[in-house]
Amino acid sequence: MVTFLITSVLVLGLIAIAIYFWQKPAPHTETYELPPPKATGLFAAQAAGDDEAKQARPLRGAPTEPQDNEAERRAKNEEAKQFIQTWQASPDRKSTAKMLHLAATADDADTYCQAVEAALNVWQSGGIPDLSAAELQNLFNSEFWLLSTRTRSSGAGFVLKQTLSRASRELERANNQTS
Repeated sequence: MVTFLITSVLVLGLIAIAIYFWQKPAPHTETYELPPPKATGLFAAQAAGDDEAKQARPLRGAPTEPQDNEAERRAKNEEAKQFIQTWQASPDRKSTAKMLHLAATADDADTYCQAVEAALNVWQSGGIPDLSAAELQNLFNSEFWLLSTRTRSSGAGFVLKQTLSRASRELERANNQTS
């Protein structure tokens, strides 16, 4: 039995060697070299695009987009602040969601922080009976993500995150007491 095993391994080895030598060699053995890469700076493509944009931009004329966006942002911020004040007169479930949404779309961390604090204070005093703690917490968190990344990562955004964390703790505590 052992003899048969050794003989079969030797025969398979000889067949493998014969197949290896039987293969045809490659027609040519020369290697091709790639051309050297074109040396450019890290932001070369972006710099070329900036030059084109500068040439295309008129020196004088209509106001540019950042000014329009800034004016629009100020208007939204004022609208949100006014709605927060009018909301406090008659808060309900639907107007609370609208108030937080307006504050978040204003893209101002201070305004949204003011809206969260107002909603939390009114809810704690029982001013919004048809809104549960879990729903209010979900509303705070979902509207927070409407703020731009720049706003969320700013200093005022840090204060806002602390306010949301405090609100979350208070709402969870209230939610656990009712359960």
